[in-house]
Amino acid sequence: MPLVRTLYAAVVAAYVGALAWAMTQLPARIASHFGADGRADGWSTRSGYLAFGVGVGLLVIVGLPLLSHLLLRGSGAGINVPHKDYWLDPQHPQRREEFVRRFTDDMLVIAGATGLLLAWMHVETVWANRQDPPQLGSAMWGPLAVYLVAIFGYVAVIATTRYRPPRARR
Repeated sequence: MPLVRTLYAAVVAAYVGALAWAMTQLPARIASHFGADGRADGWSTRSGYLAFGVGVGLLVIVGLPLLSHLLLRGSGAGINVPHKDYWLDPQHPQRREEFVRRFTDDMLVIAGATGLLLAWMHVETVWANRQDPPQLGSAMWGPLAVYLVAIFGYVAVIATTRYRPPRARR
Protein backbone atom coordinates (compact mmCIF):
# COMPACT_ATOMS: atom_id res chain seq x y z
CA MET A 1 0.00 0.00 0.00
CA PRO A 2 1.51 3.35 -0.97
CA LEU A 3 2.60 5.65 1.86
CA VAL A 4 -0.18 8.24 1.44
CA ARG A 5 -2.86 5.56 1.67
CA THR A 6 -1.20 3.97 4.70
CA LEU A 7 -1.04 7.34 6.47
CA TYR A 8 -4.65 8.06 5.54
CA ALA A 9 -5.75 4.71 7.02
CA ALA A 10 -3.81 5.56 10.20
CA VAL A 11 -5.62 8.91 10.41
CA VAL A 12 -9.00 7.22 10.03
CA ALA A 13 -8.06 4.85 12.86
CA ALA A 14 -6.80 7.77 14.99
CA TYR A 15 -10.01 9.72 14.43
CA VAL A 16 -12.22 6.74 15.34
CA GLY A 17 -10.01 6.05 18.36
CA ALA A 18 -10.09 9.67 19.54
CA LEU A 19 -13.87 9.84 19.19
CA ALA A 20 -14.35 6.51 20.99
CA TRP A 21 -11.98 7.58 23.78
CA ALA A 22 -13.74 10.95 24.09
CA MET A 23 -17.08 9.20 24.48
CA THR A 24 -15.73 7.29 27.49
CA GLN A 25 -14.31 10.45 29.07
CA LEU A 26 -16.99 13.08 28.49
CA PRO A 27 -19.79 13.85 30.95
CA ALA A 28 -23.47 13.38 30.10
CA ARG A 29 -23.81 17.13 29.41
CA ILE A 30 -20.90 18.19 27.20
CA ALA A 31 -19.55 21.67 26.61
CA SER A 32 -19.25 21.27 22.85
CA HIS A 33 -18.83 24.82 21.56
CA PHE A 34 -16.51 27.50 22.80
CA GLY A 35 -16.22 31.22 22.18
CA ALA A 36 -13.07 33.02 21.07
CA ASP A 37 -12.14 33.46 24.74
CA GLY A 38 -12.26 29.67 25.26
CA ARG A 39 -15.36 29.71 27.46
CA ALA A 40 -18.10 27.18 26.81
CA ASP A 41 -21.08 28.73 25.05
CA GLY A 42 -22.80 25.66 23.61
CA TRP A 43 -23.80 22.33 25.10
CA SER A 44 -24.63 18.88 23.80
CA THR A 45 -25.65 15.47 25.01
CA ARG A 46 -23.24 12.59 24.71
CA SER A 47 -25.33 11.04 21.92
CA GLY A 48 -25.56 14.40 20.14
CA TYR A 49 -21.78 14.81 20.35
CA LEU A 50 -21.27 11.28 19.01
CA ALA A 51 -23.68 11.87 16.12
CA PHE A 52 -21.93 15.14 15.26
CA GLY A 53 -18.49 13.51 15.50
CA VAL A 54 -19.50 10.62 13.26
CA GLY A 55 -21.19 12.96 10.79
CA VAL A 56 -18.25 15.36 10.51
CA GLY A 57 -15.83 12.46 10.23
CA LEU A 58 -17.82 10.88 7.43
CA LEU A 59 -18.32 14.19 5.64
CA VAL A 60 -14.69 15.30 5.74
CA ILE A 61 -12.46 12.27 6.19
CA VAL A 62 -14.47 9.94 3.96
CA GLY A 63 -16.31 12.55 1.89
CA LEU A 64 -13.29 14.28 0.34
CA PRO A 65 -11.74 11.10 -1.07
CA LEU A 66 -15.18 9.93 -2.22
CA LEU A 67 -15.78 13.25 -3.96
CA SER A 68 -12.42 13.00 -5.73
CA HIS A 69 -13.28 9.47 -6.84
CA LEU A 70 -16.60 10.65 -8.26
CA LEU A 71 -15.00 13.62 -10.01
CA LEU A 72 -12.35 11.39 -11.57
CA ARG A 73 -14.93 9.01 -13.02
CA GLY A 74 -16.25 11.67 -15.38
CA SER A 75 -14.66 13.84 -18.02
CA GLY A 76 -12.86 15.99 -15.45
CA ALA A 77 -15.09 18.99 -16.07
CA GLY A 78 -15.61 19.48 -12.31
CA ILE A 79 -11.88 19.41 -11.55
CA ASN A 80 -9.88 22.62 -11.38
CA VAL A 81 -6.11 22.11 -11.37
CA PRO A 82 -3.33 23.79 -13.30
CA HIS A 83 -2.63 22.30 -16.75
CA LYS A 84 -5.76 20.16 -16.65
CA ASP A 85 -5.80 19.94 -20.47
CA TYR A 86 -2.36 18.32 -20.44
CA TRP A 87 -3.29 15.73 -17.83
CA LEU A 88 -6.70 14.86 -19.24
CA ASP A 89 -5.77 14.82 -22.93
CA PRO A 90 -7.68 11.80 -24.33
CA GLN A 91 -4.82 11.05 -26.74
CA HIS A 92 -2.50 10.36 -23.77
CA PRO A 93 -4.26 7.98 -21.36
CA GLN A 94 -1.03 7.39 -19.39
CA ARG A 95 -1.15 11.05 -18.35
CA ARG A 96 -4.65 10.58 -16.97
CA GLU A 97 -3.45 7.59 -14.95
CA GLU A 98 -0.73 9.73 -13.37
CA PHE A 99 -3.21 12.56 -12.81
CA VAL A 100 -5.66 10.22 -11.07
CA ARG A 101 -2.87 9.01 -8.76
CA ARG A 102 -1.74 12.56 -7.92
CA PHE A 103 -5.23 13.97 -7.47
CA THR A 104 -6.33 11.04 -5.29
CA ASP A 105 -3.20 11.38 -3.16
CA ASP A 106 -3.81 15.11 -2.78
CA MET A 107 -7.35 14.58 -1.55
CA LEU A 108 -6.16 11.89 0.86
CA VAL A 109 -3.49 14.26 2.23
CA ILE A 110 -6.01 17.07 2.73
CA ALA A 111 -8.63 14.75 4.25
CA GLY A 112 -5.98 13.15 6.45
CA ALA A 113 -4.61 16.45 7.72
CA THR A 114 -8.13 17.64 8.47
CA GLY A 115 -8.90 14.33 10.17
CA LEU A 116 -5.90 14.75 12.45
CA LEU A 117 -7.07 18.22 13.42
CA LEU A 118 -10.57 16.91 14.11
CA ALA A 119 -9.18 14.04 16.22
CA TRP A 120 -7.18 16.58 18.20
CA MET A 121 -10.35 18.59 18.77
CA HIS A 122 -11.93 15.55 20.46
CA VAL A 123 -8.97 15.43 22.84
CA GLU A 124 -9.28 19.17 23.45
CA THR A 125 -13.00 18.81 24.12
CA VAL A 126 -12.30 16.20 26.80
CA TRP A 127 -9.67 18.41 28.42
CA ALA A 128 -11.98 21.43 28.27
CA ASN A 129 -14.79 19.49 29.95
CA ARG A 130 -12.48 18.54 32.81
CA GLN A 131 -12.20 22.23 33.75
CA ASP A 132 -14.67 23.84 36.12
CA PRO A 133 -16.25 25.66 34.39
CA PRO A 134 -15.50 23.99 31.04
CA GLN A 135 -13.00 26.02 29.03
CA LEU A 136 -10.61 25.42 26.14
CA GLY A 137 -6.98 25.94 26.95
CA SER A 138 -4.36 27.54 24.76
CA ALA A 139 -3.16 24.11 23.53
CA MET A 140 -5.74 24.20 20.75
CA TRP A 141 -4.07 27.09 18.91
CA GLY A 142 -0.78 25.32 18.14
CA PRO A 143 -2.29 22.40 16.19
CA LEU A 144 -4.68 24.76 14.42
CA ALA A 145 -1.79 27.01 13.33
CA VAL A 146 0.24 24.00 12.15
CA TYR A 147 -2.76 22.72 10.20
CA LEU A 148 -3.41 26.06 8.52
CA VAL A 149 0.24 26.56 7.54
CA ALA A 150 0.46 22.98 6.25
CA ILE A 151 -2.75 23.20 4.21
CA PHE A 152 -1.94 26.60 2.73
CA GLY A 153 1.57 25.36 1.91
CA TYR A 154 0.25 22.20 0.29
CA VAL A 155 -2.30 24.12 -1.75
CA ALA A 156 0.49 26.48 -2.87
CA VAL A 157 2.51 23.49 -4.08
CA ILE A 158 -0.55 22.14 -5.92
CA ALA A 159 -1.16 25.52 -7.54
CA THR A 160 2.45 26.10 -8.59
CA THR A 161 4.37 22.87 -9.17
CA ARG A 162 2.46 19.66 -8.45
CA TYR A 163 0.63 19.55 -11.78
CA ARG A 164 3.22 21.28 -13.93
CA PRO A 165 3.78 19.11 -17.01
CA PRO A 166 7.20 17.49 -17.29
CA ARG A 167 9.48 19.59 -19.53
CA ALA A 168 10.49 16.67 -21.71
CA ARG A 169 6.90 16.02 -22.79
CA ARG A 170 5.84 19.58 -23.65
